[in-house]
Amino acid sequence: MVPSLIRRALYAALCCGLCTPALAAWPDDRPIELVVGFAAGGETDVLARTLAPYLQKHLSPAANIIVVNKPGASGAIANTYVQRAAKDGYTVAMVNTPPMNFMPLVQATPYDPARFALIGRVVSDPTLLVARADSPHASLKDLVSAVKSGQADVSIGQNGLGSNGGVALNLLMQESGAPFTEVPFTGTGQSKVALLGGHVDMIFSSHTAVPDPAAEQTKLRILAQFVDQRAPMLPDVPTAKEQGFDVVVPSDRGLAVDTGVPPAIRERLQAALQASLQDPEFLQAARSFADIIAYKDGPAWQQDIDAAQAPLSKLANRLKQPAAAR
Repeated sequence: MVPSLIRRALYAALCCGLCTPALAAWPDDRPIELVVGFAAGGETDVLARTLAPYLQKHLSPAANIIVVNKPGASGAIANTYVQRAAKDGYTVAMVNTPPMNFMPLVQATPYDPARFALIGRVVSDPTLLVARADSPHASLKDLVSAVKSGQADVSIGQNGLGSNGGVALNLLMQESGAPFTEVPFTGTGQSKVALLGGHVDMIFSSHTAVPDPAAEQTKLRILAQFVDQRAPMLPDVPTAKEQGFDVVVPSDRGLAVDTGVPPAIRERLQAALQASLQDPEFLQAARSFADIIAYKDGPAWQQDIDAAQAPLSKLANRLKQPAAAR
C-alpha cells in the first residue's frame, strides 16, 4: 500500500514539473521580447536598445532580450500586443506615460492600463515649452496674459493628443483659459523643424529633443518646464507651477508586464532593472540619457500615475464634448 502511494506521489510531482516548463526555465530557454510602441530610431527605441543588453546581463547569463517595434496609435498597438501575449514573462512592454494612461480616457482602446503591472520607471523627461530666442514672450506668465488679452495670437506645435506635449498644451489651455492655436505634428523632429523655420511660434518638447537650446543653429529659449520641481539640468528655468499654472506632465518611460505574469518573475525583472540602471557600463552607454534617468520601482511609479489621473480625467471629459460646448 505504502509503495503504491509513493509511486503516485512521484508521478504527480513529475507531471507537475512537466506542466510548467516555461516558469521553471525563465528567462533562459527562449528570447524575451521588449516591445516598443514607437518606430525604430526614436527616443523610446534607442533607450530600449541601450537598456536591453544590461537587463539581460542582470537577469541571467543565458537570458536573451530582443527589442520588437510595434509603432502606432500612441503606443496602443504595442500595449495590446503585450496584454494579449502569454503570461509567462517573455513579453515585456516599454510603456510611455502619459499616452498609456491617457488615451483610454478619450477613446476606446484594446488594452487596459489597469492590467499593467509596472516593473519600474527608467527615465523621467521634462516637458518643455520652447520658443525661438527672438520671441517677444519671455515667460509663460507673460505669454498667457498676452494671448488672453488679445494682444497676441500664438501657434504651438505638439506631437499628438496622447503625447506629453499634446496633454500639456491642452491642460495649459484648460488651466489658463488662453486660446492658443494648436498645431499637431507626428514627431518631435517635424515640430522642431517647423519651429526653427518660423512656421509655428512655439512647440512642446521633451528635454532630450532640445538638450542645449542656445547651441541650436537658430537659438531657442525655454519658457517653462512642466514638472513638479525644477529639473537639475534646468536650474534657471521656472516651472509652470511657479508661474501660476498647475500643469505637471513629465514624459516617463519604463517597463511593465501584464498583471497575469507571476509575481516571482516581476520581482526578478525589477531587481534586474534596478541593477542595470546602477551599472557603470550602462551609465556610460546611456550618457545621452544621463540627465533624465530616474528609477522608481513599480509601486512608486504607479502612485505617481494615480496622482496625475484626476486632471487627465477632467481634460478627457472636456475634449469629448462638442467644440462649441468647451
